[in-house]
Amino acid sequence: MNQSRRVAWIGVVLSAVLLAVGATTLAQRIGAYNAAHPRTHPYFKSIDATEFRYAGRPVVISERVDDQGNGSVIVRYGDDVAAIEIGVPNPHPLPGLARHMDWLRVLLVAEPEGRTYAEFEQAVERGEIRPRLVFVSRHLNPGIDDNRFGLEVDESSRERGETMRKRWKFGFLELLPEGGFRQWTRRYPESERAYQGRVMAAARAGEPTPQRDPDELKEDSWEWHAALQVIPAGKAPNRSFRNDALLSAGWALPATSLGILGLMVCLAFALAPRRPDHSPGSE
Repeated sequence: MNQSRRVAWIGVVLSAVLLAVGATTLAQRIGAYNAAHPRTHPYFKSIDATEFRYAGRPVVISERVDDQGNGSVIVRYGDDVAAIEIGVPNPHPLPGLARHMDWLRVLLVAEPEGRTYAEFEQAVERGEIRPRLVFVSRHLNPGIDDNRFGLEVDESSRERGETMRKRWKFGFLELLPEGGFRQWTRRYPESERAYQGRVMAAARAGEPTPQRDPDELKEDSWEWHAALQVIPAGKAPNRSFRNDALLSAGWALPATSLGILGLMVCLAFALAPRRPDHSPGSE
C-alpha cells in the first residue's frame, strides 16, 4: 500500500468516527428539542365528499360554472348559503371536488393537544373533539408581473396567474357550530428580502419604517399551514426556520456534514484503481 492510499484510509476512519459522533449527538439533540417543544401547529383532515353533516347540520357543496370553469362553488350549511369564487378555472367537468383540487380544500382543523395524527383522527371519529370546518381557497390575480424582469404571460394561459404568486389571495370560509359562516381573506406573504428592501429604501429616503401588510399570511399560523394545502409544490412561501430543531444542533450538524463529505472523498481516493507502474525496472 503506497503512502497516498494509506493516508486516504486513515481519512476514511477519522471521517467515519466524526460522522458517528456527530450523527449520534445530532439525533439526541433533535430528539430532546422535539420533546421539549411539542407540535403546536394544527392537524388537518381533508374532506372529499360533497355531502356530509357538521354540527348536526347538512352540508352540501355544488358548483355554478360556465363551460370554461368560471363561476362559484356553492356551500349550503343548513339554511345558510355561501359562495366561493372559482380561484383556478378548470374546463374539465371532473366529479365531486376533483375539478377544484388545484385551488380548494375542505379541511377539519384541530389543535394537536398532545395527540398523534392517528389519535386525532380517532378522536374526531368518536366525537371526542369537534374540529373547525374550514374551506381554504387560492385565488390567482392574472396580469403583467411588475418585478424587475417585466415577465408577461399570454392571457389565454393559466400560468398567467400562476407565475405571480405574490399577488395570490387566500380565502377562508369557516362553518360555525352555532350556524352560519365566517369568511375572510389573506394575502401571499411578502418575502423577507423584499420587505428588507422596502425598509432600506425608506431609510435612505428618510421615511418611516414600512410595516408588513396586516392581512398577509403569518408564518406558522393555522391559516399559513392551511394555505399550504392549496399551494403547488415549489411555490410555498419561504420559511425563516427561527424555531427549528436544527437550531439546537450546535456543532453536531456541521460535524455530521463534514464527516459525510470526508468519508465520500477519502473512500474515493482509497478505492481508486491503481495506476500502472511504468518506472524503470518495474517489468
